[in-house]
Amino acid sequence: MSKKSGRLPRLFEKEKLREWTDIEIIHNKEIKMLDVSTAPAKELLAMAVKAEIDANQSYSGIARRLSNPLLKEKFQWLAFQENKHREILEKLYAAKHPGEEIQLPDKVDKDLLPAIDISPSSSLTDILFQAMESEKSAENFYAEIAKRVDETQKKVLEYLSKVEHSHYVMLKSEYALAQDFEDYAEKEIDKVIT
Repeated sequence: MSKKSGRLPRLFEKEKLREWTDIEIIHNKEIKMLDVSTAPAKELLAMAVKAEIDANQSYSGIARRLSNPLLKEKFQWLAFQENKHREILEKLYAAKHPGEEIQLPDKVDKDLLPAIDISPSSSLTDILFQAMESEKSAENFYAEIAKRVDETQKKVLEYLSKVEHSHYVMLKSEYALAQDFEDYAEKEIDKVIT
């Protein structure tokens, strides 16, 4: 990765980034959110399933592009986790709507649950930043839906919210490493630390 491709998005400066709170890092702009208090829970669950499918595909694709074995493994683990979340959400949907097939949307509302937009020129820091934003949004989304459902569903959604937060924390750590080591994505780990 060249110095140029490892550069942070224009709105962010490396020195200030580490001083900001998690929410300030992710929400430098005001985020428009779908009103989850009035949207049908059925549609919100379908959107969540679609978002987990998309996240699984994104993380799997990122893992395939990486040479650093530890970083590759972390993205493979994230892909695995997102697939498990999909399964949990499908079970939650089936319990609430027995015998009914989930009608997945073609796309997820990007203001609510932003996807990771990867291009051939995407730098690792750009990808990690987008992944952090995606995980923070998923955390907030599940926390909001949890306020609208029965106690059993609430516990599941609160659990998912906390797991998404743990993903965010891991990605934030990788983001800091990617800033410190320009070629972190390409290096074998023994070459990164020597």
